[in-house]
Amino acid sequence: MEKVSVLLSVYRPNQKYLEEQLASLDNQTYENMEILIFDDCVKERCSKEIFERCLKKKPYRILPYKEKNLGYTKAFEYLTENSDGDYIAFCDQDDVWHKEKIEKCVNCLNKDETLLVATDRSIIDEKGELICSSVRHTSHSATETWNTYEDIGIPNLFMCYSPGMSLVARGDFVRSTVPFSIHTGHDKWVISCACAMGRVSYLDQPLAAYRRHGKNVSGVLAGIHCKKDYQEKRVVPNLKLVQEFIKRYPEYKGNQVALAFARARVKHNIPKLIKYRHLSPDIAKFEILLALMPDFVMKICIRILQRKK
Repeated sequence: MEKVSVLLSVYRPNQKYLEEQLASLDNQTYENMEILIFDDCVKERCSKEIFERCLKKKPYRILPYKEKNLGYTKAFEYLTENSDGDYIAFCDQDDVWHKEKIEKCVNCLNKDETLLVATDRSIIDEKGELICSSVRHTSHSATETWNTYEDIGIPNLFMCYSPGMSLVARGDFVRSTVPFSIHTGHDKWVISCACAMGRVSYLDQPLAAYRRHGKNVSGVLAGIHCKKDYQEKRVVPNLKLVQEFIKRYPEYKGNQVALAFARARVKHNIPKLIKYRHLSPDIAKFEILLALMPDFVMKICIRILQRKK
């Protein structure tokens, strides 16, 4: 049986949530798996006792600490570099996996002969109560409704087509994508790389439950307070991501269209945002509106949206 490396990065985890996640890993039906753990919080390390107590069936390995915080993406890069599994599964610290997640994903990769598989997911609240049974079947977004063998590599550079907790991929492939881009998350990077190097699968089953709680609320406006923030934290890094991706995979089709759209975002070029809107309709519409909106109006809108959260 081929080996699966489950990569778990933790940073000041909620103990109850982590215990539930670990239990869901320990109860996986797939037998040959190892859990690699890295604690990225320098000042407040997670107690190793929790892993000893919760992981009774599956072997695990805690990686050596680093002197400085690596950050989310580089923490997963460090885990990837230290993995040796035939397959890699990315794991967050506060979700819950279906017991057959790994088994079904490995079977899917072998059946479809793909590099990576993404699955549907459900959403639970802080108490573990079900909020949404299927993100895919309650969404109209292209990021949630794509299918096996669909080439999502270019649009994924702008909007991530699956969170890391829903991904399982071939180990040699993932290790070949290191170093991960510092301009995006590990999930977005690995998905686009998979499309450039081969094909991807979508498994239409909610095999993981994403936990929605106060400390993990994210989105396009997280940490954004004005137009300048949005430009510096969202738009410019995305252009750098596209440029880095093109340098890594210069022959991949669609590169020049991606570059044109990324540059149009930086320059607030409305005609080109309209021309290339098919790459990310939501981003194009938002940034056209943003280009026409006075900064003080945006600040008011952001404050209203943040209060609603």
